[in-house]
Amino acid sequence: MVKQATVLISVFWLFAVVTNLFAADFPQGTYASGEYTIVFADKGQFRVLTGEEVVVEGEYTVKGEQLMLTDKRGRFACTGEGMATATYGWKYEGEALTLSKVEDKCSGRSAGLTAGPWKRKK
Repeated sequence: MVKQATVLISVFWLFAVVTNLFAADFPQGTYASGEYTIVFADKGQFRVLTGEEVVVEGEYTVKGEQLMLTDKRGRFACTGEGMATATYGWKYEGEALTLSKVEDKCSGRSAGLTAGPWKRKK
């Protein structure tokens, strides 16, 4: 019984470490595209702004090359039935973050996030 518990704890710990290693590759920070800015904070929080106005706030997780966004609140937030969470592929090259839709039932969010590269703001 103790041996099984030790194995389970070891597997869980290994999974947690590997997941964090992949998540660490995601380039947190502030990005701009057109009139919008998106901020990926270090505690899995994101926000989208137009000018100084926050129009979407939510949570994100990263698993490998997939970014999962869940809108929580805001004027442009997709919070309807089955629409809050979306999955995007992400690629970071040359100070630009490019998002590609994997699954998203909110056409407005999808159009905005995939319209062009998000350039890193310093």
